[in-house]
Amino acid sequence: MDKPANRIVMIVGPTAVGKSDLGIYLAQQLQGEVINGDAYQIYRHMNIGTAKIMPDEMGGIPHHLLDIVDPQMAYSVAKFKTAAEAAITDVSSRRHLPILVGGTGFYLNSLRLNLPLGGKAPPTAVRQRWQAALAENGEHWLWEQLQQQDPVAANQIEPANTRRVIRALEVIELTGTRFSEQPQPQPRYETLVIGLTTARPVLYDRINTRVDAMMAAGLENEVANLLKTVPPDAQALQAIGYKELIPYFRGQADLATCVTLIKQHSRHFAKRQLTYFRNQMPTHWFDLVAHPEEKTAVVALVRDWLKQPAKGEKHELDR
Repeated sequence: MDKPANRIVMIVGPTAVGKSDLGIYLAQQLQGEVINGDAYQIYRHMNIGTAKIMPDEMGGIPHHLLDIVDPQMAYSVAKFKTAAEAAITDVSSRRHLPILVGGTGFYLNSLRLNLPLGGKAPPTAVRQRWQAALAENGEHWLWEQLQQQDPVAANQIEPANTRRVIRALEVIELTGTRFSEQPQPQPRYETLVIGLTTARPVLYDRINTRVDAMMAAGLENEVANLLKTVPPDAQALQAIGYKELIPYFRGQADLATCVTLIKQHSRHFAKRQLTYFRNQMPTHWFDLVAHPEEKTAVVALVRDWLKQPAKGEKHELDR
């Protein structure tokens, strides 16, 4: 099938819902290649806790943007966008379909919408003042400042994404206009977004089971080895499954308590992921846990979309 060079497919959804498997299946059926869209699977030596797909699980499909950064290094949405655009160009040059797979909504949306992420850095004093305010008052207070000044931007940025909240407040302060009213470039790609979900009790049970499997596979040792060379406050170790185990190695908590926290935080994160994708991305939803046979419907949807003339993105279609 001829594949327009400016079209990409995204597979999104909460953790533990089968995104990686669907990405491989689509790539096999549609001559595609997978591009990672998870903020922590980019890091080397972080395999178990990020549920990173291993080479023997890839079904012969090329995977991009895995294991590209050392865990001591910071990473950003701007760096991801640049790397993903290069990967898309590479995949498209072979007339293959770029399939982005991941659960980091803001990373994927920055690519889908071609969000402006570079530009001149703000004055150091401005950033330091907002960072000090965050340290003193907390992330929810910081987000409330944005909500008061720019409700539209606040609705699009999660309180936990403090870097983005601070950036929005900086822009408002320095330009005198709302962050949401800044000029936005046109998207570079036509994007079809496939979302995976399942019933909440089923999802939570899958998350709990996955965490137990991670522990059995050696997550404790993986974190211990990372802590030999990576500072506990490094960006990479803020990932769920890693940060919760740090108190255990400091002698501040027992292992069972830490594992319980991993499960709890993973469930809460899954809920936030679903909210983000439903509110921020035009998504076609499927429940392949309850209805695995619908994989063929996903393939048919993508095939039909690829045949259509170039135009704007499809509207949301809840299934």
